[in-house]
Amino acid sequence: MMKAAAPQDLIEQLVNLLEEVNLRAGTDFSGIGLIVTASPESLPIIALRPTSNLIDDAGTATVLARISHRSHELHDGFHVLTPGLQIEKVAQYFSPPIVPAARIDRQKRFGGRYLAALFGSMLPGVLATGISSRDFGLAVFHRGEEEIYRAANVSPPAVEKAPK
Repeated sequence: MMKAAAPQDLIEQLVNLLEEVNLRAGTDFSGIGLIVTASPESLPIIALRPTSNLIDDAGTATVLARISHRSHELHDGFHVLTPGLQIEKVAQYFSPPIVPAARIDRQKRFGGRYLAALFGSMLPGVLATGISSRDFGLAVFHRGEEEIYRAANVSPPAVEKAPK
């Protein structure tokens, strides 16, 4: 069993994974939402498709890139990862409760996936959440804070800590 990464290490690993999926998925990348947790049974999720488990022995980034296209039946929703960033479930509708006190940067153009990741990062047992899409860019959340944000069309070295 893999030891859980420290929060900052996990955030960095999640950013790297999101970047790699985006790169590998190619031009028809549909976007992605990820939830990292050791207790998926406690999440407010429901499978969008009849199966939410994959039988694919490729690495996490490769598998997620393969399914992150609108033409793939498992592209939608959030994917649940273990603390070691292994795929636990795919294509999950994720409906965390609204957190009125959460800080939302309304200067960005965001949508439902962004808010679900932000609010969902505050759930007990959730270690981090992350999203990425061609139009939005990339964001990683930890305990209700946007830890990393990189706008679309910004090269990977420009990843920086989001302002608090």
